[in-house]
Amino acid sequence: MRLYLIRHGETKYNKIHKFIGRTDIELSPKGILQAEALSSYLRMKPIKSIYSSDMLRARQTAEIVARPHGLKVLLRENLREIDFGDWEGKTYDEIEALDGQKVREWVSSPQDVIIPGGELWQDFKTRVIYTVNRIIDEEKDGDVVLVTHGGPIKLLISYFLRDDHDFFKSFWPSTGSLHIVDLSHQEPKVVLLNEVCYKK
Repeated sequence: MRLYLIRHGETKYNKIHKFIGRTDIELSPKGILQAEALSSYLRMKPIKSIYSSDMLRARQTAEIVARPHGLKVLLRENLREIDFGDWEGKTYDEIEALDGQKVREWVSSPQDVIIPGGELWQDFKTRVIYTVNRIIDEEKDGDVVLVTHGGPIKLLISYFLRDDHDFFKSFWPSTGSLHIVDLSHQEPKVVLLNEVCYKK
C-alpha cells in the first residue's frame, strides 16, 4: 500500500504567507495549475481511493486529482489544518509584532505552546494520526491519496519517520506538493518528499 500525501494548491493567502487553518478559501489560478499538474502526474497510478480535508482549497485540489480516476472524493473533517485561533489570517510578522516570544516558541516546539484561542497541538496531532490510521486500516489492499494541509503533512511525515523532531523542525511542504509513503513493508518508508509537479 502507498499513501500519496498532497498539500493543497496555492491560495491568495498562501502567497502572502498568512496563517490559515479554518479560513475557507478557494485555490488561486496558480493553485489550480498545481492541482492539474498533480492530476497529470498521478493519472496512471492505480489509485483506489481519494480522501480530502473538507476545506475548500483541499477539496478543489482533490476533485481535480480524482477526475482521471473517476473517483468520488471522500471528505474527512479531521484532515483539516490546525485551528490558529487569534493568529488566523495574520502573517508571521504580524503575529510576531503581537506575540513574538510565543510564536517563536510555537515554531520550535508547538507541543509546548498554546495558541491563543486556537487548537491544542496534542488534540490536532491525535485527530490527524487517528484518522489516517483508520484510513490505512480500511484501505490496506490499495493505494490511497490524502489531500490535506501543510501542518498535517509535516506531522504525518515526521510520524512515519518515528517522530523525528529534528526533521519536523526543518521541514515544510510546499503548496501543491506530493509526498509518498510506502506501507508495504514492516516499517513505513518515505520514498518521495516535497515533489512539486508544477514548475512555473
